[in-house]
Amino acid sequence: MPTSAKSARPAPLGYAAKGQRYDECVDAAGNLRPGWAQFFDLLGPDPAKALAAADAACHRAIIEQDVSMNVYRGERAGAQTWPLDAMPLILEPGDWAALTRGLRQRAHLFNELLLDLYGEQRVLREGRLPAALAMANPHFLRACAGLGARGGVFLHSYAVDLARSPDGRWWVIDDRLDAPSGLGYSLQNRIITRQGLPEVFHRAPVHRLFQFFKDYRASLESLAPEKQAEPRVVLLSPGPANETYHEQAYLARYLGYTLVEGEDLTTRDGRVFLRTVGGLKRADVVLRRLDSEFCDPLELDAHSLLGVPGLLQAAHAGGVGLANLPGARALESPGVLAFLRPLCRQILGEEMLLPNVATWWCGQPGARDYVLEHLDDLVVKPTFRTRDSAPPRYGAWMGKAGRAALAEHIRAEPTAWCAQERVFHGTTPGWHEGRLRPMPFLLRLFVTWHDGDYVVLPGGLTRCNPRGEDMIVSLQQGSVSKDTWVLHDGAPTPLPAFVTSRPADSLRNPAATPSRRANDLFWLGRYLERCSQLARKFEKIDALLHDEIAHLDSSVPADALRLLAWALDVPWTDDVPLAAQAAQLKEAGANSAHLGGLAANLGNLVRLLEQLKAHLPHEGWQLLRQLRQRRVSTDAAACAALRQQLSAAESLSNEAMPRDTAWRFLDLGRRVERGQQTLQLVRVLLFPSVGAPTTEFRLQSALHLADSLFTYRSAYHGQLDTSGALDWLLLSEANPRSFRFQAERIYEHLRELPADFAPRAVDALRALAFRLQSAVRLAEANGLAADPARASAVAAELQSSLGTLSERLAEIYFAHTALR
Repeated sequence: MPTSAKSARPAPLGYAAKGQRYDECVDAAGNLRPGWAQFFDLLGPDPAKALAAADAACHRAIIEQDVSMNVYRGERAGAQTWPLDAMPLILEPGDWAALTRGLRQRAHLFNELLLDLYGEQRVLREGRLPAALAMANPHFLRACAGLGARGGVFLHSYAVDLARSPDGRWWVIDDRLDAPSGLGYSLQNRIITRQGLPEVFHRAPVHRLFQFFKDYRASLESLAPEKQAEPRVVLLSPGPANETYHEQAYLARYLGYTLVEGEDLTTRDGRVFLRTVGGLKRADVVLRRLDSEFCDPLELDAHSLLGVPGLLQAAHAGGVGLANLPGARALESPGVLAFLRPLCRQILGEEMLLPNVATWWCGQPGARDYVLEHLDDLVVKPTFRTRDSAPPRYGAWMGKAGRAALAEHIRAEPTAWCAQERVFHGTTPGWHEGRLRPMPFLLRLFVTWHDGDYVVLPGGLTRCNPRGEDMIVSLQQGSVSKDTWVLHDGAPTPLPAFVTSRPADSLRNPAATPSRRANDLFWLGRYLERCSQLARKFEKIDALLHDEIAHLDSSVPADALRLLAWALDVPWTDDVPLAAQAAQLKEAGANSAHLGGLAANLGNLVRLLEQLKAHLPHEGWQLLRQLRQRRVSTDAAACAALRQQLSAAESLSNEAMPRDTAWRFLDLGRRVERGQQTLQLVRVLLFPSVGAPTTEFRLQSALHLADSLFTYRSAYHGQLDTSGALDWLLLSEANPRSFRFQAERIYEHLRELPADFAPRAVDALRALAFRLQSAVRLAEANGLAADPARASAVAAELQSSLGTLSERLAEIYFAHTALR
């Protein structure tokens, strides 16, 4: 499709530029620019209807895929639906060519500056960059001196925020050098917007993104110290509380890399290893999304609980590839921008192609005087970004007294302040509240090192303020995001090459599952079963207290409540009326502060689902969203609805997850928890005390609470007796709720788990599982029914053995404390 414009025409739907700002859609005369004329042509005769449909489709996709970001509220972070505007930002080919040249030059310049800053420091010694801007920066990390010398590349990945000035020029607002975020969101925006505008995207001359991600992946793998064919790359994340954790998980999944946190990694002899269920596996490359200071508590921030002790030593020794190398944040200070133009001329021998917004560092007398004279027109910022640093101060918004106080701060500590020209951001069309309106925007673009040069993603993350304010364009404060369409001249996009390499960590390698993920999956299985069992018990409380069983056999509801008290970890008192006990149990169950309650267990379940989101099918994301929004109640109807959701989760894990090592740990958790719950139910309801009668109502209640009454009636033709109930709950291999069924599955799973790294410990674990299995295979229902004391003792012994098995499993595969 040609990119030439049709005859000049105004924008549809009454769209108009905002004041004197540069608008991406219309020119100064109010006519559509060529790329936008094509876009509206492709939308069809009713653009409002098309945009509304696209907006609805994008929102639906975001909800279905549970795309989110964490928004900080004080010291806590809460998940918020990802704010995406269906209308893209459109960049013309000429614009993009200029931006690409400028970004590549800028990346080369920062790379050279970082190599020098952590190397010979000629730039500082020659006075071309004030030492107070670098060495006094709290983000300058002396322990990183010498990094980058081996490979010549300090800055592997780079992101930059840009804005349009009123004259149409692009200005750099911010450089992100340390652990730039947003790449995963850019990819997800593209995929969702493409779904919302399929015909428009298919027919428009938009650059595709796959080649960049292919190059990005290749460049990361080339950082492996030993240059092996299939290096193990991990993405190091701060964890689920980080604001961009969703995109970190999404990016790791898209690239096929293992998402890890600091506790997943350890160092040995100058190398980095991933803790897996098969022992320690070497991690060759670490893609770092953790701020530099927190990477290594031994050499950097000693208070960090997020990093990997010894990581920096391994990087110095060449035992691991890091992207980016730690320490790059030292040049993220806005004060550095005041010196970039001459530095570009001196270091690269070139004029800067993509300038930054005019900046003055107050550590220089002339610059300080200028700032103090023009406070009305400038934006004043702290020189160094820290957690406690002051927000930007807009002189035009401050009163006379406020500007006077700020001036005193600058005079008292001039090196701590810098100022920038206020840039009125350009605008781009956005679809907001059913209208097309101009929105001030910032554009974040991404650069990566590949094959001896830097390459630029032909797209990016656009952020807009739908309220029309350009001072605050922040997703944390209500802005929205957009896909970025870079148009080309009509040349066909080459198809991606076929992939012929084999994945290193697949079903063929059962030992590759990280230990923390296995631990999370094991406990996910336990919490799924525990929440389901608790919900079932709460659902039946009112029926137990008020139907005929309570009148014919009053001990049955008492024992059922005692069983619930055990599950909730609530002390039981015999002399309290049952109705009062039930009310107390319901209150404890709904109280999130009560660790054994339904609310607390459901909270743990949601937390684990959040952490495992990247490893679950999309249906699991929808379940997570539903559970996150659920208000916990112990009413019968609410518990019934909750059980249905949890049953869907069980079906999902059985039908949609591959039968790999990760799934085995999930199912092990479910089987261990179900076994414990069944054994306790047998002890409390079938044999509450020696000599107590076992009535038909008691047997029926026990089977009902075990979710086995319907299947029992089918198997035993409705005949209720103690022997049959014991057989069905403990000994039957046909009942999926019986203890024997759980024991059989536990033994099967343990036989398939890796054993080479700790053969003796694993053999002992399997032997314990075999004894559990054998005990129920050899037991005889009639004999147990005839001897309640022995039956209760057998159930107690099985419970104890199952608890021991769970502990040893954790020691071997999760904590690695019993390896020999």
